Amino acid sequence: MKHLSLKLSWCAFVVGLLSITPSAFASVTPTLSLSATGNSDNVLVSVVGDPNVGVMLSYTKTGSGLTISPIGTTDSTGHFSTTLSASTYSLTTGTLITAILNGLSGPTSSAVAWPSVTSANALTLSQSALVLSVGSSATVTASNSGSGSLYVSNNSNPSIANVNISGTSAVISGNVSGSTNITLCQVGGITTNCPSIYVIVNQAGSGQLSFSQINPTVVNGQSLPITITGGNGSYTIVSNSNSSIIQASISGSVLTLSTGSTSGSASVTVCSSDMAVCGVVNATAGDASSVSISFSTATPTVSANQSTTVNIYGPTGVTFYVSSNSNPAIVQANLTGTTLTLTGISAGTSSVRVCASTGTCSSLTITVQYNTGGGPLSLSQNTLSLSSGQSITIIISGGSQPYVISGGTSSVSQQTLNGNSLTVYGVSSGHSSVDVCSSGGACAALEVTVNGATAVVVSPVVTAVAPAITAVAPISTPIISTPAYTFSSYLTQGTQNDEVMELQRTLVSQGYLSAAPTGYYGAQTTAAVKKFQAAHGLNTLGVVGPGTRTALNQIGASGSVSASTSLSSTDISGMTMSQLQTRVKVLQTELSQILARMAQLNSQQ
Repeated sequence: MKHLSLKLSWCAFVVGLLSITPSAFASVTPTLSLSATGNSDNVLVSVVGDPNVGVMLSYTKTGSGLTISPIGTTDSTGHFSTTLSASTYSLTTGTLITAILNGLSGPTSSAVAWPSVTSANALTLSQSALVLSVGSSATVTASNSGSGSLYVSNNSNPSIANVNISGTSAVISGNVSGSTNITLCQVGGITTNCPSIYVIVNQAGSGQLSFSQINPTVVNGQSLPITITGGNGSYTIVSNSNSSIIQASISGSVLTLSTGSTSGSASVTVCSSDMAVCGVVNATAGDASSVSISFSTATPTVSANQSTTVNIYGPTGVTFYVSSNSNPAIVQANLTGTTLTLTGISAGTSSVRVCASTGTCSSLTITVQYNTGGGPLSLSQNTLSLSSGQSITIIISGGSQPYVISGGTSSVSQQTLNGNSLTVYGVSSGHSSVDVCSSGGACAALEVTVNGATAVVVSPVVTAVAPAITAVAPISTPIISTPAYTFSSYLTQGTQNDEVMELQRTLVSQGYLSAAPTGYYGAQTTAAVKKFQAAHGLNTLGVVGPGTRTALNQIGASGSVSASTSLSSTDISGMTMSQLQTRVKVLQTELSQILARMAQLNSQQ
C-alpha cells in the first residue's frame, strides 16, 4: 500500500506539472533584427523570444498612425523569420519597428529602424516630383533597373501629361494645366517595386518658383529655412513625396524643413496660392558631417562704403568662421552666428570662404560696385565718331551733379563739361575712352573715335602752303583765314566752358599758348592771356574783361590770323622731350584747325 501511495503521489505531481500553461513560465524579452535581402524591396525579419507564440510588428504607418500587423509564430526554439515587402506594408527607410510576442500585453523588443533597400532590383527615379509648363517636357530616368525597360502602370490624369517610354527613360510632356501622379514599373519586375512621380503642369510661360536652396541636406533635429520667391507671394505645399523622412511647413515666404532621420529623401512641391506657378525642393536627410554649407546668395553685390548681409545654411550646433578672403582691400567680411556681413571698400571682386567646425567649407564671390548715389548715369551717346577739328556735344542724364570726366587720350580728343553738356573736340585720328561720373559715384563710358579731316579739293595756292606747314619751315607762312568768333563773357581762372575752348584756340593760333585746348581756364591759360594783353597794350591782369574781349573780337572780325608766330622758326635745340611733345600737340591742333577751315571753304565753293 505504501508503494501504491507513493506512485499515486508521483503521478499527481506529473499531471500537475503538465497542466502548467506556457504563460506560467517567465517570458523572454524578444530581439528583433532587420536586413535587406537584395531582392526588390524585400527585408528579412528575424525574431527570437518565447517558443510557440504569436509575433506581431508595431510601427507608424504614413497616413494611418500606429499599426500592428501579425506576421507569424515562433517555433519550439523561440525563433521566427520571414521576408516582408516594404511597399506591401507601406514601410519607408528609417521607420522604427518593434516586435511584440504573445499578444498585445506580451514582451516587446527594442525599436529597430527599417533598412534602406539598396539591391540592384530596387527601382528608383531621377525625380519624384516635376513641374512643367503646357507644351514643355522633361526626361526622368530610372536607376537600378537592370536590363528591364520601363512601362507606365498608372497615370491618374493622362489628359494633364503624356508619357513616352524609351528603355529606362520616360519623357513626360505637359498637355494642359493641372496635376497627375504617374507610376512607373520595370518590365518583368515586382509590381510592388514601382515608384511614382508627381507632376504639375502650369500655363505656358508661367515659369517656376525660385528657392534659396533646391537640393538641401537636412540634419536630424535641424530646422532649415528656405526662402521662396516668385508668384503672388503667398505659397502652399501641394505634395511631399516622403513626409515620414522630411517634414515641411510654410510661413509667409519661408519653407521650413526638418527630419528625425539620417538617411532618405523627399521631393517637396510648393505652389503659389493661386496655383499659377510652382517649384520643387529635393531634400535629403543626413548627419552633420554630410551637410554642405550654402548661402542665401552665393554671388552678392554691394556698393562701396555700404554693407549687405548673407545668411549661412548648414549643420546645426556647429561654429561657422571665415576661413579666407582673397581680396580684403575690396570687401570686409564679418561673421556673427549664421549671418555674414559684407562691407564694400573699393570696386572689384573678392572670394570669401566660410567653414564649419565639422570641417565642411563653401565659398561665395562678392562684387563691389561704385556707390551709385542719385541713381545710374546715362549719355545721349555712348559711342562718338567725329573728324579732326570737329566738335560734338552730348547730354548727360541721371546720377547727381556735378559731373566729372576722367581718362581719355588728349592727343586724340579734348572734352569740356558745362553742366550736363559734354563737348568733345576731335584733335587727331585715333581712339579715346572717356569716363563720365556723377558725384554719387555712378559712371558711364564714352568711346570716341576721331577720323582724319574730311578730304577737300585743294587749290594750287593752298597746295603751296601745305608743305611749308608740314615741314615747319623757318619762314613766315601766309595769312590763314579762320572762322570768326565773338567773345562775350567775363572769363577768369577756374572757368570751364566752350568760350574758354575758343579762347585757348585763339591763343594757340596766335602763339601765346603752347598747350592743347581743354576748355578749362587754368594757370597756363592765365599766363597766355597776360602775354596777349601785354602785346596789345592792356593791363596784364590775366582775366578776359571788356578790353581783352575787344582785342580778341578784332582778331575774329578781321577774318584772318597770322600763323607765322606759332609756325615760324623756333629754336628747339634746348627743348626737353616733354616740351617737344607739347609743341607737337600744338602743331597738330593748328593743322587740324587749318584743314577744318579748308574743308569749310571748299564746301562753300
